[in-house]
Amino acid sequence: MLQTIRDRTQGWIAGTIISIIIVSFALWGIHSYFTGGGSDNTVAEVNGIEISKTQLAATYERMRRQIQSQYGADMAAKNELQLKDRALQSLIQMQVLRQASINENFVVADNQVESYLENIPDFQVNGQFSLQRFQDILASVMLSAGDFLELIRTSLLIDQPRLGIELTSFAMPDEINNAMSLVNQERDFQYLTIPSNYFLTQGLQVPNDLIQNYYNQHKDEFKTTEQVSIDYLKLSLNDVMSSIQPSEAVLKSYYDDNSNSFGTPGQWNLAGIEISLPANASTTDINEANAKANNLLQRIQKGEDFINLAKQESKDFNHQLHGWFNLSAFPTELQKTIMTLNKPDQIVGPIRTSNGLVILKVLGVKAPQIQPYAMVKSKVKDAVVRQQAEEKFAKLRDQLSDITYEHPDNLTVAAKSMNLTVQSSNVFTRDKGSDDITNNAKVRETAFSNDVVNLQNNSDVIQVNPETYVVLRLKSHTVPTLLPFTTVQQQIRDKLAADEAEKKAAELVNTIKQKLIAGEDLHQLATTYHLTLNQGGYMGRYSNKIESAILDAVFQVSRPQEEGKPAYTSAKMPSGYAVIVLNGVKDGAIADKKQYTIFGEQVQNSEGLLEYELYKNSLLKKAKISVNQQAS
Repeated sequence: MLQTIRDRTQGWIAGTIISIIIVSFALWGIHSYFTGGGSDNTVAEVNGIEISKTQLAATYERMRRQIQSQYGADMAAKNELQLKDRALQSLIQMQVLRQASINENFVVADNQVESYLENIPDFQVNGQFSLQRFQDILASVMLSAGDFLELIRTSLLIDQPRLGIELTSFAMPDEINNAMSLVNQERDFQYLTIPSNYFLTQGLQVPNDLIQNYYNQHKDEFKTTEQVSIDYLKLSLNDVMSSIQPSEAVLKSYYDDNSNSFGTPGQWNLAGIEISLPANASTTDINEANAKANNLLQRIQKGEDFINLAKQESKDFNHQLHGWFNLSAFPTELQKTIMTLNKPDQIVGPIRTSNGLVILKVLGVKAPQIQPYAMVKSKVKDAVVRQQAEEKFAKLRDQLSDITYEHPDNLTVAAKSMNLTVQSSNVFTRDKGSDDITNNAKVRETAFSNDVVNLQNNSDVIQVNPETYVVLRLKSHTVPTLLPFTTVQQQIRDKLAADEAEKKAAELVNTIKQKLIAGEDLHQLATTYHLTLNQGGYMGRYSNKIESAILDAVFQVSRPQEEGKPAYTSAKMPSGYAVIVLNGVKDGAIADKKQYTIFGEQVQNSEGLLEYELYKNSLLKKAKISVNQQAS
């Protein structure tokens, strides 16, 4: 099971391990939940395990910072109660799932955690695990190595029952056939279209008193756009980097400590023979594959040419392996074995993989080469400068925050203390910026916030991007003013006319549907109301020959109950309305074997996800959960 989890967390999943684990776990404060509640006030208890007020506060704070960095301080403040509830529910659910995995005797070995960690691409440099990069990333999210390893262990622990449920779900033939019948279903229909301007073209009039009343009641709609301009301080990582000039001694020391990062990794040139096995291989299949593999090994040992055998037995697999590659380029399942290969003509196998059995032969090996300092000095300098700059950048960010908070009525003090320049923007609105800084949505939202506009304080530090922070304050503010009635009179007239036309069109839709139900002829109604009658014919639910709103409505209405008695419905479109007559339904045919397999996998996956959700809900329902509302 652990190997299955690892196999299914390669590729893009492993590539997003930082967001999955650090954001999902560290952001939600799971790290503190491993340490227990201590003597803090208990906000909840899950099967006797306490969740403390400190844990909830840490969880909430991480979530608040995330929301603030993405959407601005006002959004975080507006959602305070929801964030606290979400944080608590996350802690409760994680505790329930973790306890369930432990109670069901699932375990994760230390070497599994280490192996998983070393294969996370975000922690690799040149295809190899980099301790320095690992430490740098954890430092940026304020996690210790021990905390992060425990997060991986918990993630793998919880994933075992999840994957066990999802990977063992199955779909019966009738379920697959029913799904194909529905998805491939076709429907025969006709429809009348009522354009949006149907009543406008008939001389629809709007009384002047209605226009005046609308203006009086909706004056906020007819004001000039609110605008502001700002002064701001910008802290840039690039500026910090340009100010750092490390000494030769520092560069050489860094090189000595990290020489492995400045070399070429080892490479292998391999040939391979793969004996394929189906995903649901039986014992007989496996025994036959082992016998074939052993027979091939005996033939190789007797002198038969490996390459020729590889071409005969698994031409495509041999093609994938042949050539010089770094370790990370090979399938993850083979990497541990390949690492042990250090000389030409070595033969190993058979190795069991998710696809079958593999026999490998070494055609050539290139040992890792560490480049001399003189050749990589510029790279060493770039690494040292960036490392020192990031450390300094974090301190400067805190310094900027402290000074602008302590002196909320100006940016001058911070500018002088930190050797920054107060910059100014042109005027801009809530929806549109005027330059690179104000084009950022978080900057605009903050610039129009109550704290900045009305209280005229400095803003909090805003992250424009990972390498740029700004603090802003109001420079100018143009208050919205009401436009004269004469200026917007025609605009209001057009709006009210469009609204009335829309209302009448909706009424006409219902009138036509009632007449159809009463037995009147569709063609005659089209003639009476001067509408266009369209013959849809039989169409599938994914056809692109017709307006999507019409097609959606066609497939949402119940099929006709009797032959010759159509079903009726309607659809709202951007261009108007449609009255639809459903004449018949033709169930989808059972497609070829390939499509049948695809449908089967989709139905199986859907049922697996549903079964796991039911499993989670069952655990939550059975768990003894008590929440202290006063403490939370």
